[in-house]
Amino acid sequence: MKELDVRGLSCPEPVLILQDALKENRNETYKVLASEAHVVKNITHFANSQGKKTSVKEVGLDFEIIVE
Repeated sequence: MKELDVRGLSCPEPVLILQDALKENRNETYKVLASEAHVVKNITHFANSQGKKTSVKEVGLDFEIIVE
């Protein structure tokens, strides 16, 4: 599982980072660390549009999005 830390970044940058990672290795599972709820929504929406499953959990003040 590869980790993508997008905490503190504003959209669309987190989505573009995930998009680049999926282009590099579509079959990898990614753990995306985010600090903003709207980033979670955008990452989840994008990943689902690419046929990926997502799960989200809160870890302290941050969010962890698993994209598989």
